[in-house]
Order: sequence, then structure tokens, then C-alpha cells
Amino acid sequence: MIISVELVGVDGVRQRREIANVKRSVDDARLDDFGLSLEEAKEIQLHLQKELTQFQTDQAVQRDRKCPHCDCSRQVHDYRSRTIHSLFGLCRVRVPRWRRCECGSSARLATDCAPTLLNGRATPELERIQAELGSRLSFREAARVLDIFLPTARVHNHRTLRNRLGKVADQVEKWDVASPYRLSRAGKSPVSVFIDGAYIRAALRAQGWLPGRDVSVFSDGEVGLQNIVVSATRQPVTHILDWFHLSMRLRHIEQAWEGIKYLQDLNLYLRDLAIHMPRLRHLLWSGYVREASEAVKQMLAQLDQHPGFRDALRKIRRLYELIGNLHTYLLQNEASIVNYCRRY
Repeated sequence: MIISVELVGVDGVRQRREIANVKRSVDDARLDDFGLSLEEAKEIQLHLQKELTQFQTDQAVQRDRKCPHCDCSRQVHDYRSRTIHSLFGLCRVRVPRWRRCECGSSARLATDCAPTLLNGRATPELERIQAELGSRLSFREAARVLDIFLPTARVHNHRTLRNRLGKVADQVEKWDVASPYRLSRAGKSPVSVFIDGAYIRAALRAQGWLPGRDVSVFSDGEVGLQNIVVSATRQPVTHILDWFHLSMRLRHIEQAWEGIKYLQDLNLYLRDLAIHMPRLRHLLWSGYVREASEAVKQMLAQLDQHPGFRDALRKIRRLYELIGNLHTYLLQNEASIVNYCRRY
């Protein structure tokens, strides 16, 4: 089966382009062969997008070739390649640059269609979809979803999604008129902003925030998320590590500990773990970061001394890895851990 598309320009000229060649055999056909597969559909979308964008560019170039002042055809100076990121793949189009017309008009006119058509590095639809997914999912998960369902020459970068979400947020902020009733709700109490991946649970302006008011940011420790609020407020903010993310790391360690704590000779080989494991959560909940870090170091040291615990080698390695990750996490966010017991 050959899939092709027919393109008809403003001059009525028809052009036929082959998009894809899908092969299906009637013999021994299964349900897996019914219709298009995801990869075939993505390939068709990608090729169709490339043909359509180049055709649109050619039509705009044909319109721009005629000088609006003297109706003469302008000469081509050279050709340049433009790269546009679209929802259905990366599009590279060939665009000419014009020589100055003999009538003396500029080589680039305000009435040219091609510069208006190719004004930007990404289509608004792609930016809108990325911003919507980035606001509903974590940036990495949103990039993974786009890679699964959309054709792309390379994987989507989660940092690109974060930047484009910030761009859309800046546009919304510009469009948002500072209504008097919103400003009247502003008080002197500090504002707290909770960020989890891309979930922003408190809009600063909507909550009555004004420049100069203290802002506390609760996040999973990602520096980039803190910088989003710093960029929005243009002032220093107080960062607090969200207890949920810290508690989840502790929970994984506790589950791994449950799998080995009933082994024989536990008190002899893993005595420090048996002592520190029940109190580790309490130390962090009460804000004793140094004591918790010291307990984690002692646990790691004891696991290092007995790596050959034969009955649970894999489980001990897993426990060691989780405790090591927690140790790194505590070092990176030591200044952001507070006394959660007193605060809540």
C-alpha cells in the first residue's frame, strides 16, 4: 500500500508526493497487522509534515518573489536552511534570500510572507502542548510521553519543556491585568509556593503577592524549580525541602530493612542499623539534620564492613544504595531541612 499526498498550489499546479509504503500480507495475518502501527503512523506524520511545510514555504516564496513596487521578479541571492520544531517533528525548509530589486526597493520587505510564516524556532502548537503536559506531569515524564506518541528526530529534552512552560507563564503574566481587587487582598503575611515537578499550587499574583513580601518555596530539592520562583519574584526566597519527598526516601529504606532485619545473627553484624533505623525518621522530622547524617554515615560504614552477608547479598546491596542516596540527598539539602514537627 502506497500512501501519497497531492498538493495544489495557488496557481492550480498539482504535485504528488509519496509519503509512505505500508506492506501487509493477507496470508497468516494477525490482529497485530490490523491498521497502522504507532511507528508507521509517526513516520507518516513526519513525512507529511516535511512535505507540507516545504510546500507552504515554496508558496510563500513564490508570492514574495514579485516586487510589490515594480511587479518585477527579484533575483535569488542564495539559499538558507531554516529549522522549525513542530508538533510532528523537526522541519528543515529551504528559503531563498533576495537581491535588491532593480527599482531600488529593499531586499527584505515588510510585505514578505516567508519571514512571517517562519517567525520563530518552534510552532505555537508545540509550545502549547509542551506547556500543558509540563503543567500536568513532571518535566521528564512529559518529555517521555511526547517521545512515545509523536515523531521526533531526537528525544525531547525535559529542560526545553521547563523553559517553554516558563515562557508561556511569562506571557500569561503579561496578559494578566493587575486588578485592584487582587491587590486589595495582599497582606503582610508571607506566601508559600509548593512545587512538585511542574505542579504550582499557588499563583503568586492570584494569592495577593506583592514585590517585597517573603516567599517560601517547598520543593523536592531540584535547584531549577527554586530558580523558577526566584525568577518570578526577582528576590531571594526561603527554600524548604518538602517532607513528602524526604519521607518517601525514608520509606524505601524502611521497606528494604524489613526484608533483612529478621535474618540470623542480625544483632551481631548489623547492630548500628538496628539502633539507628527506628530513630532516623524521628531525627529528620524534628530537624536534627546533623544527627541524622551521622547516623546514616555509621550505617553505611557498617554495611561496608560486611558486604558478604551471604543469605541476603542482593538485599544488602539495595539497602546500601538507598542509604547512600539518602546521604547524598541530605548533604545537598541540609540547609533546606527544617523542624517539620514544630512547623506543622
